[in-house]
Order: sequence, then structure tokens, then C-alpha cells
Amino acid sequence: MMLRSLFYSVIAALCLLFGTGSPEAFARERITDYQVAISVNTDRTVDITEVITVNVEGDQIKRGLLRDIPETYRGRRGTYVHINPTVSKVLRDGQSEPYQTSHEGRYFRLRIGDANVFLQNGIHTYEISYSVDDSIGFFDDYDEIYWNAIGTEWAFPIDAASVVVQLPDGASVLQYAVYTGSEGENGNSYQVTGQSANAIAFEATRPFDIGEGMTVAVAWPKGIVAEPTETQRALGSFLDNSPMMVIILGAMLQFIWLIYFWIKVGRDPERGTIIPLFKAPDNMSPAIASYIYGIGSFEEGDRTSLMAALISLGTKGLISIKEEGKSVEIHRTDKRGSTASGRKQPDSRVKALPAGEKALFNALFKGRDVVKLKTMQYEQMSKIVSAFTSAIDKETGETYFRENMGKSFVGLIIAVVSMALFVLLRTFLAPPFEFPVLEVATAIFLGVFMTIFFVFSGALLPERVSNGLKTIILAGLAIVAGLVMVSEQTDVMPGSDFFAIGPTFLAVFMWLLAIAFYHWMKAPTLKGREIMDKVEGLKLFMTVTAGEQAYQATAAGMPELTPRLYEDLLPYAIALGVERKWSKIMEKKVFSQMPPGQSYQPVWYAGHFDTSKPTASLAQVTDAIGTNLKSAMTPPASSSSGSSGGGSSGGGGGGGGGGGW
Repeated sequence: MMLRSLFYSVIAALCLLFGTGSPEAFARERITDYQVAISVNTDRTVDITEVITVNVEGDQIKRGLLRDIPETYRGRRGTYVHINPTVSKVLRDGQSEPYQTSHEGRYFRLRIGDANVFLQNGIHTYEISYSVDDSIGFFDDYDEIYWNAIGTEWAFPIDAASVVVQLPDGASVLQYAVYTGSEGENGNSYQVTGQSANAIAFEATRPFDIGEGMTVAVAWPKGIVAEPTETQRALGSFLDNSPMMVIILGAMLQFIWLIYFWIKVGRDPERGTIIPLFKAPDNMSPAIASYIYGIGSFEEGDRTSLMAALISLGTKGLISIKEEGKSVEIHRTDKRGSTASGRKQPDSRVKALPAGEKALFNALFKGRDVVKLKTMQYEQMSKIVSAFTSAIDKETGETYFRENMGKSFVGLIIAVVSMALFVLLRTFLAPPFEFPVLEVATAIFLGVFMTIFFVFSGALLPERVSNGLKTIILAGLAIVAGLVMVSEQTDVMPGSDFFAIGPTFLAVFMWLLAIAFYHWMKAPTLKGREIMDKVEGLKLFMTVTAGEQAYQATAAGMPELTPRLYEDLLPYAIALGVERKWSKIMEKKVFSQMPPGQSYQPVWYAGHFDTSKPTASLAQVTDAIGTNLKSAMTPPASSSSGSSGGGSSGGGGGGGGGGGW
């Protein structure tokens, strides 16, 4: 606006300087007169007639006018209100003029004119008649029309403007207010030019520059215009806010679905009595014990369970682990016989291994007798890990737990469909007819974030963090992310409330439900619950019972604490995340009490091992194995090129503006 004024000042100065006459010699397009007649009807509709006189110079106005009327705006409670403009007449210079209507975002657009007819330069007068719904405010003591009569979004300055408000018969003007200036201002550049019992006329006392306009508000006694019933209000609000209602109903449906099926199939059976045990239930492997205890995922992660399986193979005499510096090698030590053809036959102990350990052993030593973890390629290691985890998953099946993925997947589908319908309605079928950029950006951000989190959770969080805790951490991060998105949205939409930021909150809520119930819907079977209780008893023995001062092996029916028992249970302690406690108890109870000349050293390990500090040395061994496994199980980083780089003017219904075409 200031630049445009400066521009015309420069033109005026040039005119005077070069003697070309007054600046009016450089005619510019403008609205020379803008008259608005507002008629309030008893059926709650409002008839609007706009008489717009323009000076056409073939610049912006070539074929006719564009009139943009906001058809969707915010109500008092933050909900959307749709006024549904209906055009009844369009004239130019007293004659009927062709026009087309369209929806442009939250605007109802009138394209007035014929694409094949160019206007003659000069003065032309347009008359536009239309009616609108839901534009009357119903208050406790009065009813009111609050209308942005001269919109602040016109592309032309306005020389003169006037507004007449006609109330129904029997009504009287209780109070009025007029606001002039740019949007948000409450100037008073107007005068009342006429008033009767049920009508009042206003006139601007100065021209309006581009971006300025006039809003009027007139109140009358209640009972003249039929107030909508609560049912009509609710139905109208639902239709006007259908995108928001769809996502609210979707969130409710998803919540009810997930809660119902969690109660039906996702609740864990009652926990039994936990009794200390000194051996694994049903002689199952450490990996399977961890997998069942984690209800379908390794309690301490894939890498820790793989390390536990390796040490289990070592304690069974099938492999030895050798450490040189920071490099760890796995050597095959099983005794293989030869057939008549000279081919090696596997040790019978390999055939007797649990499925997971057998798959790991065969994948590790496929065509080789020594495996160097530090130099192993990621592709090789991923195949080994896949063989190991697949065998574990196949062996457990649905005997010990049920993932109920179908039920949780339906909850995810409800969330996705609800958000898709929300976008569809907001964009094409329901007001405000605009693509919900912020809501979609939030959903995409959260979806990508959560996917990355769970796919690469081993890299983002320590492997010892349980899945339940990961879910809680994820929920917290997602809420923070959602709040950041919401804060950005409220910056874009000042004064917005739940109906403005609600979709963002609901998107966060629905994603969190889908992710949380993916884990919570998993449930052990009765057999699985029994095994979990026994595994808990094994953990209790390794962390508490074995270290109690009053421990009596014979009285408790437990074996004597020996290095052999230590090694038998060490893989389980690793798989369940209690190896440090188990080792400290054994060092205190057994290793420190051994006679002079005797010490503990694992037979499956070759490398530096300080027998005077077996617990610390063993921790260094497992750390070295874990570090080498992590290196082999981490995909290589991709490379990239370095060279590619109260009231106010503009308030109320109506308003908008237009231009030429």
C-alpha cells in the first residue's frame, strides 16, 4: 500500500516535471463507487445486493470482474460456519451478464464476463445479487447482522462506499457499529446518512486504499427472526464441520475397537506364583526363553540374544570365541566324522541343538570354520541374523503367545482411513475447501518418525531398553512433536482453538494408539504365561536367591553353586539382561572362595582373561563380542556428492474482494 502510494507520487512528480498535465492523464483502474444493500429476512437468510462501478482501462479488467466472497469463516466457538452463497442476478450496465461460479479454497468465486468479449475502456457498473445462510448472530438480549460489507481484499482502491441495512418488518435498530480501515483496524471514517425504524444507512467519509474496507454490525430485538433449534444447530454444525467430525468419529471408533479387542484377546492371563528356578523351563534355549518372555520380541534385543546363543554354543563345546585386540573370531570346534566319500558329517550334538541355535550354527559355518565378526559384511550378517530369528519365531509359533496383529492392524486402518477422509472432505467436498497442509504434514512427520524409530530402534536407543519403555519414550517424543506442530499452526492461525488445532491432536492421538496397541495387543497364552513365570523364577534365582546369605542348596532343593552352574546359566542371564548381577553373585559366593591355585576361566574363550577379576574380565569379553556384533549388524552409511547442493474492519461474514480478468 505504501509502495503503491509512493509509485503514484513519483508519477505525479514526473507529470509536473515534464509538463504532461495532471496525474489523471495516467488513468488507472479503480472502483469509483461501491454500494451495498443488506436485507435481513425472518427465515434467517440475508439478501445482499452489491452495485460496483469501476473504471476499466484494460489493465487488470479486460473481460470482467472477479468477485471472491468468503463462504466459510469461524463462529464464536471456533467451529466452521458455511454461509452457502446463492447468486440470483448479475448485471452489467443494466443488462444481464454471463458469469461462472467456483470454489477457491474458502472463497466462493464469481467470474463475471465472457471470455470472448473484451470490455470497452471507461465506466461500467456491475450489480450482483445473492443470498447467504447462517450469517445472523443470536445473543441473549438481541440478534445481530455483522457483515464485512466492503471487503478488504479488493485489488483496486475505492473512491466512495455506502452500506444500507434493511431489517424485517417489526424490527428496530437497537444498536450499531461501523469499522473502517485495513483488516483488524477499528477506524470510524463513516457517517450515518439515514435511519428509519427498521433501516439504517452508512457512508464512508474518505476513499479506501487497496486493502481497506468497511464492516457494519446492526442489532435488533429478539423474536423477529426465527432462531434455530438445538437440533438444527447441531445438524448445521455437523455438516459445516464434517471433516473435523469425521476424524473425531474415526478416533472414537479406533479407540473403541482397540479397547474392545484388547479386553477380549489382548489381556495377559493372571500371573502365577514366582518360584526360584535353577534351570530353564522345558530345557528351552536362552534365545527362546527371552523371546517368550518378551512376548514375541527378544527381551534384550536381537544382538544380545545372538550373543547369548553364541556363548551357549561355547558352553556346549561346539565353538570357541577368540579375542585378539579388538577383533573377535568364532571358531568351530565340534567333532565331525567322515563318510566313505570323505564328506564331513556334523557332530550329533549339533543335530540335538534347539532350532534357533542350530540355525545360527549352520548359517555361521556355511562353507567356513572360522568367522571374523569385525570384518564380516553386513549382507552376510543380516542373513545369519534372519536365519536365527526366523527359526526362533517358527519354533515358538502361537504356542506361547498371540500377536493379534490383525486386530491392531484394523485400528491402524481406521486411523489411516479417517485421516484420508478428513483430507478429502477438507479439499473437495466440505468447507473450507482447502488442502489441510499442516494436518497432513503432521501426520506424515509422525508416521515417518515412528517408522524410523521402530525400524532402527537398536541404533536410537540402548538395546537393553525394553519394548514397553520404547513405546513410552516414543509416545513422549511424538507428543512433543505434535505440540511443536500445533504451536506452528496456532502461529499461522492466531486465536485458533480446538477446531483449528484439533486435527493435529487427533492425528497424534490416533498414531499413538496404533503404535501402543501394536505392543499391548500381544498376549501370552496360558502355556506362555506359565513359561514366563518360570523364566521370572530363573531371573529371581540368578539375581536374588543365589545371593541370599541364608541360601541352603539342600534345603531349597537347589544345586550347589559351582563354576559349571554359572556357565550353564550365563547365556540365560545374558539373554535376560542380568548377567552382571549373576556374575557378581558368583564371584562373591564361589570364585573368591576357590582354593589357592584354582581360578575360574571360561573354556570357550581364548584371549586375555584376568582370573583374579573374573566378573570384570567377563564383562570385557561380552562387551567386545557385542561391539563386534553391532559393527557387523549395522548397515553401511550411504555416500553423497559434495558438489550437489471486539470487532474490526474485515470482521464478520462477507468481505473478500476481487479483481479483474
